[in-house]
Amino acid sequence: MSASQATAPALERSIGSKQRPSTLTYSIAIFLSAFLLFQLQLIAGKFMLPRFGGSPSVWNTCLLVFQILLLGGYAYAHFLSTRVPAKLQGPVHLAVLAFSVAVLAVAAYLWRSPITPGRNWAPGSSNDPVWQVIRLLATSVGIPFLALSTTGPLLQTWFSRTHTESPYRLYALSNLGSLLGLVTYPFLFERFFRVSSQSWLWSAGYLGFFVACGLSARSLMRHERHQPTAPAPKKAASNRNRPSLSSLGLWIALPACATAMLLATTNLITQDIAVIPLLWVVPLCIYLLSFILCFQTDRWYHRGAFHGLYVAAFLLALHELMVPWGAHIVLQLATCCLALFAVCMVCHGELARSKPTASQLSTFYFMLSAGGALGSLFVVLIAPHLFDEIGEFPLALLVCGALLLLAVALDGNSWMYTKRAYRAAALAGLILMMLQGYRYGMTRIGEHARGRLVFRARNFFGVKRVEEDGSAFWLLHGKIVHGVQLKDPERRDQPTLYYKRSSGVGLLLMNYPRPAQTGAQGLRVGLVGLGAGALAAYGRAEDYFRFYEIDPQVVALSRAQKPAFTFVKDSPAKIDVIVGDARLSLADEESRGQDQKFDVLVLDAFSGDAIPVHLLTREAMGLYLRHLSGANGVIAFHLTNRSLDLTPVIVGLSHAYNLTVTQVDDSFSKWMLVSANPRMLSLPGLEEHTRPVQTDHTIPLWTDEYSNLFEVLATH
Repeated sequence: MSASQATAPALERSIGSKQRPSTLTYSIAIFLSAFLLFQLQLIAGKFMLPRFGGSPSVWNTCLLVFQILLLGGYAYAHFLSTRVPAKLQGPVHLAVLAFSVAVLAVAAYLWRSPITPGRNWAPGSSNDPVWQVIRLLATSVGIPFLALSTTGPLLQTWFSRTHTESPYRLYALSNLGSLLGLVTYPFLFERFFRVSSQSWLWSAGYLGFFVACGLSARSLMRHERHQPTAPAPKKAASNRNRPSLSSLGLWIALPACATAMLLATTNLITQDIAVIPLLWVVPLCIYLLSFILCFQTDRWYHRGAFHGLYVAAFLLALHELMVPWGAHIVLQLATCCLALFAVCMVCHGELARSKPTASQLSTFYFMLSAGGALGSLFVVLIAPHLFDEIGEFPLALLVCGALLLLAVALDGNSWMYTKRAYRAAALAGLILMMLQGYRYGMTRIGEHARGRLVFRARNFFGVKRVEEDGSAFWLLHGKIVHGVQLKDPERRDQPTLYYKRSSGVGLLLMNYPRPAQTGAQGLRVGLVGLGAGALAAYGRAEDYFRFYEIDPQVVALSRAQKPAFTFVKDSPAKIDVIVGDARLSLADEESRGQDQKFDVLVLDAFSGDAIPVHLLTREAMGLYLRHLSGANGVIAFHLTNRSLDLTPVIVGLSHAYNLTVTQVDDSFSKWMLVSANPRMLSLPGLEEHTRPVQTDHTIPLWTDEYSNLFEVLATH
């Protein structure tokens, strides 16, 4: 032992507890960074989602951006903790944090909000908005997110230099902060604060984090000033501490699989299983919970229990994938969540078992974040081009099993080498999984062979299918039916389902006064949402119908050379289809002096979970009214939705503009009609089918700054 090594403990004791960094200071900084990190994701997501159609792909693209920024933050932490002298790490990191605070101040001055762009910002028209989402997030929240993401690995490295306790408990604390940030947002911050207020509250919390991180850095600097200069480590010893290639591979592959499973589950349950708002949050909670359990203590992850759970979840998940969606929705939801939990526990549990010594901490976290980024890249950018359905879900399930076998094979102390009974059980489980996989594959092949599926395509806005039965063609988005056309040539132009002649919109279009006697050319009708194009069936030769549709694949179903649906093709009316977000298109037309002067404006974009909230705000309503022909114009809202009751929203918007509102229900649909002229809602042929609007509660007026889906959850 050298003299410096012998005197180090004595010197450490002489420093005294006042000069040792406080565990509480580290805990506060790490907890706040994780809490603010997820709050930032949700605030940015709330701002982004409605402006890009509100599909789950928007949220998954946000997660991809955040994973890449996280990778950048972990790379910075790895470089700083391994390449920069310890006594300089504190000042360098404080300079980075000070720069991020300055960026927030500049953004607040330019945008009147520190983290959300100003009202003048609007996305451009694009068939694939992924890159627009990426650019906007990088511009608006990239710098503060990057600064926050460095905190966990960097402060844990600092902690390991000054404390004898395991730094991995701070990682569990970090994930607890993330979980609380996630859960409190919809129940507290979104419910009681506008987006601009959320932005300023978040910024105040960021300043608190800056102070806590500064205190941690100051304590580290004081500690390092009193440390003796350690001799340079021998090269051979340094090489012995390096992780093996197999360890590095698992540190990337395991989090990649878990992240891919997270995003795949989000896609599956929000598009194919349950049209239930806020289900996007549930998979993320499960994902974070697995991190907390696995890294808080070694007692939670037991290979025998969770490897068995994985096999059971695999078998059950593939079974439910073979059952028509919605057949037993609760079991399907529970099965998907169980499969996600099993995969995340296996992946994160094996990660926790392989975690290195404190000297390799930054490398470990860097590889972990690289894996998360790769998993996100696969689901967001690659899977939509490989699969025309949510094929990444069963793929992630399968890859998890392969990684599980690899992890236990590389561990000489695992059950593979020590427990004969476990090996027999593993073989039996593998055989069962192969048989279930065979059944699943044959079921998918059989679906195509039966010819019921006419068309299936997938893009940023989700999976669309056209199915054929004996009498009709059906358009489905996930499990939501968006239109039906009868096959009988004599009845194929008959509007059906939500749009039949007894529906609210059907009665309105059939009974709206025709302007022929005044010399006008016919009705001008604007329609937000094309679907199968059924409303084009109401058009007459002198009419003009203008559809706004955000999804180009839906447009192709009616406008292709051989369309799947012929309502638009057969209509005698003049029809235009504008591809892009309806509100942005209408605003652009207004800015160019092209007010459309619609007699009727139909908004048919609220049947599913991913409703475009920005189409239901005070500002949007004002835009609609400016595009109407005058006081006689009528706005028709289609509100058929099993999960959301949007009636209070429409009532609030109507009252805000002193409009009259009425309701038309039938066995298939729910429509609300709004007009400045009450007589337009009591037209002959329409009045006997309308009734006063009934709502059992009122809510605050929705604006571009405030909306909350919790307030409109259907209670029946």
